[in-house]
Order: sequence, then C-alpha cells, then structure tokens
Amino acid sequence: MQKLSLLGVMLSAPVAVPKPVEPSGQVIPRAEIMQTIRLPHPILAWDTAAIELHQHTDGMWMWATQASLGGNGYGYSVGPKWGNFAHSRADALWLAADEIERRVAKRDDSGCKGRIAAWCVKLKQEAR
Repeated sequence: MQKLSLLGVMLSAPVAVPKPVEPSGQVIPRAEIMQTIRLPHPILAWDTAAIELHQHTDGMWMWATQASLGGNGYGYSVGPKWGNFAHSRADALWLAADEIERRVAKRDDSGCKGRIAAWCVKLKQEAR
C-alpha cells in the first residue's frame, strides 16, 4: 500500500470528470458565459488565447479554450456538448490552461508560443 503525503495530494493535477461528448448538444450563449479569461493579442483585435468557464446546472464546472497562432488557431465555445467537466472552478481553469499548453506545444510556427505557455503556467499556479 502506497501512502501519499498531504502535499502530494494537494499538488496533484486535477482530473476531468468523464462525460460523453454530445455532437448535437448545446453550448452556452456568449452573453451568459460566467467568465472569460483572455490573453490579448499585442497588436491585433482578437485574443491570442482565451478560456471560457461556466457552471453547469448540476454544479460541475465546464471549460472551453481557444488560441490564435500566427495564421492558424482553434477554438470552441463552452457547453455540455463537449464533455469538459470538473468538480470545481479551479480544476476547470487548471484543465483548460493545460489543454491550451498541450495544444500550443505541438505547434512551433508562431512567435506567440512562448507568451501563451507563460500565461498557461501562471493560470495553473493561480488555480492551485
């Protein structure tokens, strides 16, 4: 039997609550999203990266992410359709920042990569 220290338990990465993706499910209308955390682009009108957080009717927290990397990017809106659920707002924020960090790490075609990675590290520290 392995014993975990209290510090080890407290610092372990949050785990998403597995729920199925619903291709025809709903997303939250922009005006109703509880919180959007943005990394503004230094020159352009759109964000370099953003995280949307919203509490579902069952009390769980959902997240969605987006990032703009040079001439390409990705993004989706927060909602139960994606199956991104966490037990707390802090866990949802950590998981969203981790998702952006992993997606951006796969691409090395943008000068924004380092800025986004630093932002994600900061958000993950705040979530802890």
